[in-house]
Amino acid sequence: MTQPRGNILIVDDEPENVRLLGSLLAGDGFDVHVAHSGERALEILDALRGEVHLDVILVDILMPGGMSGIETCRRIKSRADASSAPVIFLTGRDDSETMLEAFAAGGADYVLKPFNADVLLARVRAHSQLARLSRGLATLLWERTAELREANAKLQRLAREICFVEEEEKKRLAGELHDSPMQKLALAQLQIASAAKHRDAESDQALAVGLDLLRDALQELRTLQFELSPPLLRHEGLGAALRWFTAQTAQRFGLELPFVEFGSRPSLGQDLSLILFQCARELVHNVVKHSGARRCQLELHYERDAVRLVVSDDGKGFVPAAIGPRLDGNGGYGLRSLRERLGLWGGSLRIDSDGSGTRATVRVPDGSLAELASEHGQRIPGPDRSDRRGPQA
Repeated sequence: MTQPRGNILIVDDEPENVRLLGSLLAGDGFDVHVAHSGERALEILDALRGEVHLDVILVDILMPGGMSGIETCRRIKSRADASSAPVIFLTGRDDSETMLEAFAAGGADYVLKPFNADVLLARVRAHSQLARLSRGLATLLWERTAELREANAKLQRLAREICFVEEEEKKRLAGELHDSPMQKLALAQLQIASAAKHRDAESDQALAVGLDLLRDALQELRTLQFELSPPLLRHEGLGAALRWFTAQTAQRFGLELPFVEFGSRPSLGQDLSLILFQCARELVHNVVKHSGARRCQLELHYERDAVRLVVSDDGKGFVPAAIGPRLDGNGGYGLRSLRERLGLWGGSLRIDSDGSGTRATVRVPDGSLAELASEHGQRIPGPDRSDRRGPQA
């Protein structure tokens, strides 16, 4: 058996017109459905929904006693299940006003009665083929879009996995710093201090300098260890970690750096706390390295559906789009990397800067990590091989 050319719906209140059109179209291989009013046409569409795709709808404009053909067309075009089916008007009215109204309602063609059967069949065939082609392209586009969406989701999951791997590597490095070089330096410090008890006048200065260098090295290593993987973040939360970080940075660089926390949150989540701590560290280090500021303030805002981090300074300012390698117009590598990482969590970074200073605002939706948490089934793992307190001088 040959496949039908398509499915046709005829909407006409004249039985003779329906009989002639139905015979003509069925003889050309179309499956024909008939409605004697606009209201009945909508009922047929409800019955066919999800089972039959109409390729062409033929509608008479004048249907006394009920819905007009133009109104029927409007109703059809408002339906998601039939809006793509082309509507061909069949009518004896040839005034331009009616034609314009018919096309404005969504009509695809306009055929005057009496019509030539061969011409009508040619138009119906053409519109039917176009409808099927359009439907096929729409299906293909939907499939390709779904594939792209799935591929993009996989890439995002991979990028998030990389973030977790990076954090695990930082934890490993922090543990190794604590377990090996810092222990050796501490032991060397004790040995030098013991040897200094039996010294001559010439060795006093050398021992003092050596001890100072060892103390500085130990302090820097402890600070680096805690910045790589701050145990305060895991044990006491983001606020405590940021308070320690600002105090250490202020002492290290001679910068006035207050930390202010607005509101409270019982449990922010380790993943969200981690990304916000990384943002704060990157932005504050940028202030130290580039701004020439004497004062910088770090703010943490707990909002109803988001967490906001603000870093402001009184430095010389800059034009955000003009710094660094302008590969995408968003600034240097550090800022671009920060934006990309925030994008993985649904967050954003805004920078406002002028001659009086710079204000960087990070905003991350509080619920953006629910999906990731369900994918991993747990928070960021890893042993805590460091003391929970901040590094001591």
